[in-house]
Amino acid sequence: MNEKILELEGITKSFPGVVALKNVRFDLYSGEVHALIGENGAGKSTLIKIISGVHQPDAGRIVYNGEHLLFKSPTEAIAKGISTIHQELNLFEELTVAENVFVGKLETFNFSKRKAIAIVQGFLDELNFNLRADEKVKNLNTSEKQLVMIAKALFLNSKVLIMDEPTATITEYETERLFGIIKNLKKKGVSVIFISHRLEEIYEIADRVTVLRDGEYITTGRVDEISKDELIRLMVGRKIEEMYPKFNKPTDEVLFSVESLTIEGLVEDVTFSVKRGEIFGIAGLVGSGKSEIALGIFGYLPAKWEKMTLLGEDLKPQKNMLEHGIALVPEDRKKMGLILDLDVVKNITLQNTDEVSKLWHILWKKAKSISADEVKKYSIKVSSIKQKVKTLSGGNQQKVVLSKVLRKTPKLVILVEPTRGIDVGTKVEVYNIINELANSGVGVIFISSELPEIVNLCDRVLVMHRGKSMGILGRKDVNEENVIKLATGVDM
Repeated sequence: MNEKILELEGITKSFPGVVALKNVRFDLYSGEVHALIGENGAGKSTLIKIISGVHQPDAGRIVYNGEHLLFKSPTEAIAKGISTIHQELNLFEELTVAENVFVGKLETFNFSKRKAIAIVQGFLDELNFNLRADEKVKNLNTSEKQLVMIAKALFLNSKVLIMDEPTATITEYETERLFGIIKNLKKKGVSVIFISHRLEEIYEIADRVTVLRDGEYITTGRVDEISKDELIRLMVGRKIEEMYPKFNKPTDEVLFSVESLTIEGLVEDVTFSVKRGEIFGIAGLVGSGKSEIALGIFGYLPAKWEKMTLLGEDLKPQKNMLEHGIALVPEDRKKMGLILDLDVVKNITLQNTDEVSKLWHILWKKAKSISADEVKKYSIKVSSIKQKVKTLSGGNQQKVVLSKVLRKTPKLVILVEPTRGIDVGTKVEVYNIINELANSGVGVIFISSELPEIVNLCDRVLVMHRGKSMGILGRKDVNEENVIKLATGVDM
């Protein structure tokens, strides 16, 4: 084992109305990838914010490179060699890669822009990062922007990188590329604290794993000595016998159908139907058009079709589909599903004003009562219904989206990546909600990039490849091999 460079003992942190961390410990060795996992609300974010200087603990000690330290700001942590790469990448879009890398060392930026680009390009080449130092950041994709963040941290001589859900918004290929880079960084002695809800990634990239639950330390162990089932049990405090609960009962009655759906440049001539009681899946690789189908049906993207019906009603393009009973749970809850600076009450109320309005006024007492009922119904963890949504964990944010959408009692619900960025336990809750929706007579279209979800939850699956339908798999043919074949353009 290499030298221990970071050790936390007895870390405790409280916020008004909630104890976020209670007597937590964590350590990190040089050149190791140490995964930090737990359900949403387990305390992961608070712990990494303490390590990176955003918060200071109420109790406990931090030892870094043999020194007892208490970082009072992220700047102090960075100066000591600890950098955080957040899920929301903090870069200057209009500046070049070189300028972004140099932001933390502006005091040395006393030479020409050309020289700065040359220095950064040499540094990128040394790291084997396929980036141009003179390229503007706004022209890069998400994984390339992550590389800029990593390069920036290493340029500041960071020895510890905290990676918070680094694969949440990148493709499988880009994830493999990122993991290759992390492995090279390990060889250089850089240590990584890796946070992810995807357990398969933990087993691929991490050396050790620490589990938090409800703000408390549960265990630390070598990844190769803990089974996936055991990790899940440790995270949720109970054994999940069935990771993908399935109890919906499909019928033969067609509830929704669309013929020759076309979205110019994105989706071409797609036809499918959804039966009552059925969970109908749509799968495909990034860029296949699966998410665009949802946006086209809902009216967010301009779409055309020969015929689309919902419970016998003929629907026309560009109508208000919400009024016709079609609801959408969007892929990006933060941009399309929520108003982050508003509280839980206002987020739930805004989509359901018809229930709580009278003569152009909102009946806030009634709105608060409805919101309290929704919080209880969906087990949304909040300190108060007046808590701002941006302060909730990802899983609880998603429950707010689900509650406000389903409050409209829609006839058809389109769910796009509904479990992205949420923990194992909350995923199971969402799966149960989906089954219950189907059994209640609501049509369910389930769009996901996670193959295990598609295979275990869906009754039939439409597989997309480059904007075209490659076929619809029946329940007995829905398996990972068949879905991958079609998704990559291989006919059955």
